[in-house]
Amino acid sequence: MDQPNYHSLLPLSSKSPPFTNPNHSSSSPSTLLRLATILTLIGLSLWANYEATKGFDLTILNASTQTLAGHRFNLLFVSNGRASKLALKSSSVIERVLYPQEKFVKKPVHHVTIRLADKNLTRRVVVRQCDSYLQKGEYLIELSPSLMVEKDVIMGVKSALNRAMAYVWLTENAPQHIVEAMVDYLMTQSGFSLKNYERDTSAFSLVSFMEFCEEKSHGFFARLNNAMQEKSTESLVNNALFSSSSEMMCLNRIISMSEKGLGANGGLDLELNQSI
Repeated sequence: MDQPNYHSLLPLSSKSPPFTNPNHSSSSPSTLLRLATILTLIGLSLWANYEATKGFDLTILNASTQTLAGHRFNLLFVSNGRASKLALKSSSVIERVLYPQEKFVKKPVHHVTIRLADKNLTRRVVVRQCDSYLQKGEYLIELSPSLMVEKDVIMGVKSALNRAMAYVWLTENAPQHIVEAMVDYLMTQSGFSLKNYERDTSAFSLVSFMEFCEEKSHGFFARLNNAMQEKSTESLVNNALFSSSSEMMCLNRIISMSEKGLGANGGLDLELNQSI
């Protein structure tokens, strides 16, 4: 006897196609594109911050290796990393004074070379800007071998490197007499005194006045350096950074003192090669 075909009574199983969002295929690429753009911008921002905070490359060279001064330089400043430490410490102090906030435009400094010269220089240290077509912010600091025979060699080199790093970081468009006074002011911020100045000289008066202005209006010195990017004293006076009447008085007084110290031309063009 034939058995009834129960299988025919069961509903046929069929898999319905999964639900698809008609907008899914068209929105996914745009969503991924937006996400990729956001991640790229975040990456660029992180990279920019890293580049800004990592500092500059530092190279130490000795052009007097076969001399007594060269051997002493290697022993006291190269083999133990002292030259690098002194330069970086000076740079750190100077950067905090000149760029206390992000709103101040930081001068691009990418590579600094410190080299003991192969012969005595007319100055203890000379700073040269060595920008190339492909790279800006290149500086050469040349130390005179005469530093190696000073009574306190370490203090002499420390002072020379501090002055050199001040010249490296200061704005180049400033009148030279003002730059020299600003360098001396930065020296005082690093713990050096102005004992080498005669108190009745214009240089001592200008540095002392800068100290006075900074005491009366904290941050004035940083604003002064930032404003010195202007190429004329007229643009400098009209700079929006100086909003208070006391700061404008300080600025005008500094310009007046610097012009008297430099003569008729005002010294508005600072040479790239700066002897210290």
